[in-house]
Amino acid sequence: MHLNLLLIRHAKSSWANPSLGDFDRPLNDRGNHNAPLMGKRIKNYNLDLDTIISSPANRAKTTAKLIAQEINFDLKSIEYQSDLYHASSQIFISALSVQEKESIAIVGHNPGIQDFSYWLCSEPTINFSTCGVIHISFNLDEWAEIHRNCGVMRSFEYPKMFT
Repeated sequence: MHLNLLLIRHAKSSWANPSLGDFDRPLNDRGNHNAPLMGKRIKNYNLDLDTIISSPANRAKTTAKLIAQEINFDLKSIEYQSDLYHASSQIFISALSVQEKESIAIVGHNPGIQDFSYWLCSEPTINFSTCGVIHISFNLDEWAEIHRNCGVMRSFEYPKMFT
């Protein structure tokens, strides 16, 4: 089987309201613009995403929803996993290893999202900017088989490439 993974860092968040905790911070104007932009880019990948999994933090949830709308993914089908909020690579591995679908997107936070992508395929070697998307493919039969450097980067894109 050929497995596909999109790792997506949440879009740019707002620090305008200092009374909000980190978990509750919304997207700022740039983030609200960039998430749909990257959703349009993802649509060009011609992947039929089976699953979108997101951190439940406000900025990640909103990013997941805005991207899902652009790719015509059912918003009610987005899965939220509380342990993806500032997750380590081990948490990402655990979240993926139980998946049975072929094409999955995970929306999360740095440094975890970049650390995990680097663990999978030694990419990106530059900063994983906000709303960055890396597409990694795997020649594996199931997600439980993922291991260090088993993935191949197909693309790495971020909003500043298109604005």
